[in-house]
Amino acid sequence: MFESTNRVQHAPWRAASRTAGDVDEHAAHLSGWHQEYDQLGAGRFDGRLDEALADGVQLFRERTSQRLRQRCQVWAGALWCGITEADDGSRLNGRRVAAAGVMVSGHDGSFELVSPPGHAIVGIVVARDLLARRAPALALPDARDAAWWPVDAVQRQHALALARAILALAAAGQAPPPGALLDTVVALLAARSVPRERGNAVSRRQLVAQAHALVAGAPERVPGIAELCAALHVSRRTLQYAFEDEAGISPLAFLRSVRLNGVRRLLRAGRGGQTVQAAAQAWGFWNLSAFAADYRRQFGERPSETLARAG
Repeated sequence: MFESTNRVQHAPWRAASRTAGDVDEHAAHLSGWHQEYDQLGAGRFDGRLDEALADGVQLFRERTSQRLRQRCQVWAGALWCGITEADDGSRLNGRRVAAAGVMVSGHDGSFELVSPPGHAIVGIVVARDLLARRAPALALPDARDAAWWPVDAVQRQHALALARAILALAAAGQAPPPGALLDTVVALLAARSVPRERGNAVSRRQLVAQAHALVAGAPERVPGIAELCAALHVSRRTLQYAFEDEAGISPLAFLRSVRLNGVRRLLRAGRGGQTVQAAAQAWGFWNLSAFAADYRRQFGERPSETLARAG
């Protein structure tokens, strides 16, 4: 976890704020989580994370400038509750979250979120055993997959306002113990009524994951749409619909973003002798001028600048 930048003796919260100009750096800022972000939108990335920790409780507010595909895993034995600050079209495990939606992680703590540009979200993470002690009669979500459900708009706004107030007070070393926040999470969980997922939503999500695995498994060899359809045993239309539903972009645009993010990670690793050309070719970019233009459009800087900063 982290050390507080604003120490008050016996304060129940430890708080910190961080900014980042890179998606991987930003994803690593959230304490205790395992995350991998792919930038799908074009342009410079800016991210900010405000975070506070208490015993068994984690509270954060995250803001990101670009469209992202986020693969997330909360810390062991914890339950995540996420509330977007606006109805921004975010998709949790391929399902669009409605305006009054509250998101919750599944039993294994993993989920995938596709978030739009200008995304802002508040997250509350609580140890499941702490919730069980706080509300013994409450049946905690036990589904493997993450889900969302609608709640009363006033209740939702109260949860957002309370979370933002605690973050501000924690940064000043003045936040109260997390009891009120725990009760708010209990109320959100008690209101759940999980909509049934469309029958083909799971299969579409699996298609996107399988296509991603094909590209990641042999990054230097870029499959075309016809080859992807043959390997996955689906039609072009099915593949197109799967990517539009899951990521909001075409298969080609999605896979190009995956490859560009792969190159960026190689450049950021900055291992001895790494060159822009070698990193690009490792992910199947053989036309270096076209690659450089795509890279700059995606990340708002030249690949040489990424490499130089790593060095």
